[in-house]
Amino acid sequence: MIFVGIDISKLSFNVAVLIDSKYQSRQFENKQSGFLKLSQWIKSFKNPAYFCLEATGIYGLALAKHLYQTNQKVIVANPLQTHAFAKMEMARNKTDKADAMSIARYCQYLFNRGEIDKSLFIPRSAAFERVQFLVTRLDQLSKMKSQENNRSGVSLDKAAARSIGSMLAFIDKQIMVIKKEIAMIIKQDEQLTVQLKLLVSINGIGDKTAWALLAYIGDISLFENSKQISSYAGLNPSIDQSGTSLNRSSLSKTGSTRLSKSLYMPAIVAVRYNPLMLAFYNKLLTKGKPKKVALIAVMRKLLVLAYGVLKSRKPFDVNYQH
Repeated sequence: MIFVGIDISKLSFNVAVLIDSKYQSRQFENKQSGFLKLSQWIKSFKNPAYFCLEATGIYGLALAKHLYQTNQKVIVANPLQTHAFAKMEMARNKTDKADAMSIARYCQYLFNRGEIDKSLFIPRSAAFERVQFLVTRLDQLSKMKSQENNRSGVSLDKAAARSIGSMLAFIDKQIMVIKKEIAMIIKQDEQLTVQLKLLVSINGIGDKTAWALLAYIGDISLFENSKQISSYAGLNPSIDQSGTSLNRSSLSKTGSTRLSKSLYMPAIVAVRYNPLMLAFYNKLLTKGKPKKVALIAVMRKLLVLAYGVLKSRKPFDVNYQH
């Protein structure tokens, strides 16, 4: 048995093969020709293989699908779990090659615990993948719109102002096209339709936020509990403590920025219209927490609720805890 750890980046990926407690390493281009070269190299070992890479969004998706389609056993692991494993090993080196070796050892660790086969990667539906790409595009267009709006306020030239106006109109049109496309895709997919209804049952979460949650959370089975998904979004508190002195508590700087940003406006809406969130927000203010800290806590609470309804497959009930 060999264990193949893969560290993915945009243009290339590093591979470490763990066999008989020794490593062999190579780097390949992150495209179809690189995938084929990887497959040929692995065949030369003439041993059954388990592949493991981290869930890093679109950069690793094509490779994971290629391995699945060629009947390879591949695990797309939660980065939080692979990083925790590296810390447990007290790994000191932080390079692409060292990361690939650590992922290979994590793969072997799952195998030795008898947990690897239940973690095997199965591609999501084509509809889900389209939603992921289109939600990302929607974010890009929204960012472009904000940039053009900022320019419109400082432009003194009429021709430049007309250009900005035309660009804003074009962006608005594209945003409408993308929104209609996402809505249509979800409407035509039974599973996505059910998940959307579960998410919008939470007061403060509308269609757009639900789309973002579906896209950026990805496979809900990658998260064993709500703490893991909070960490994944970077909404878990990080405590700076030395001895008996507690210096400060702040947000973790790791995580999915897009996922956390998608919860900001819903949190503002939730503290107005969701009784549970309003009570939670006011409780924190009463304890002396700054408004920004309380709002971030509401963002985290919303994410936990979203995780709960998706995991349980039951809509949000504001009276449940009572």
